[in-house]
Amino acid sequence: MVFPQKIPGWKLLVGVWLGYTAVWISLEGSLLRVIMMGTATAVLLLGHGWQRWLGGKQVGRGVGVLVTAVSGVLLGGGSGLLSLLFMAVKTGLHAHGPEFSQAEIVWVWQMLPLWTAVGLLVGLGVGLIWAGSQRV
Repeated sequence: MVFPQKIPGWKLLVGVWLGYTAVWISLEGSLLRVIMMGTATAVLLLGHGWQRWLGGKQVGRGVGVLVTAVSGVLLGGGSGLLSLLFMAVKTGLHAHGPEFSQAEIVWVWQMLPLWTAVGLLVGLGVGLIWAGSQRV
């Protein structure tokens, strides 16, 4: 399995994220928007890591599946943790009181194990499909 040297459309993805971030900061807190912000940031961080450390490298099928599974865990868990971080940042930026209710914060916290498990399963599935599509 060979990891791609460059992610197609990388600069466009970063540009869209920067634009979304600028709009997100100015708006009032919304659970959906903060989860989108956390997930998009996790995707970009993971993509940057793939490009930097794995870009162009060839690995065995087992290692490739392991990398995609771990990436899924990082994406699933990282999305939730980054969402919580952005909830705190957003509340700190707007000095008029909490942006998010306690119930929303608790809900994101309680979803972390589920999102991590789903990330693992999706990453494992993608890795197995990718490994299965490689020539022997």
